Amino acid sequence: MPHSYNPQSYSASNYDDEMCLKPPLLLWLAVLFLCRAIMLPIVIGIGHVAGVSADAMSQLRDFWSADQLVPAVIAIPVLCALCWRSGSAPQFLRSIWSRGRVLLALSAAVDLALPIVSQLAQRQITDQFIVTLFASGIDVYFLAYILAARRVRDTFLDFPAPLPPTKSAG
Repeated sequence: MPHSYNPQSYSASNYDDEMCLKPPLLLWLAVLFLCRAIMLPIVIGIGHVAGVSADAMSQLRDFWSADQLVPAVIAIPVLCALCWRSGSAPQFLRSIWSRGRVLLALSAAVDLALPIVSQLAQRQITDQFIVTLFASGIDVYFLAYILAARRVRDTFLDFPAPLPPTKSAG
């Protein structure tokens, strides 16, 4: 697939087997963080099946908040496209991927705004507010990373070329 960026600006180790830029680890972390309202119940379910202690499960449940669902719903299609990023991916995932940077920036902005607005509407500072501020700091960092990092921009410009149609024998 022809690149819309300068391929010489990255070393060979930054490319996958299909000669597309590998998503950097920090991008994976940003996507997983923004999808945490959907991923956390899955982790809790796996932990329950694996026999993790009830105290640990309770601690994990305390990190879940309904405020996180909206940003997670915005970011989950990008996670799907990230996981299924190959030549056999359908066109709708390619379309999601090409808009992935915007979707992640929107998700981070919503994730930043919703809990702060919720806390301010209560007109009181609770213990949860400190956790909200910490999560908001992470949101600001990921938002800046998604919008400013050239590697992120170039990664979202790159997707493996579609596989040629297979000929059926018969």
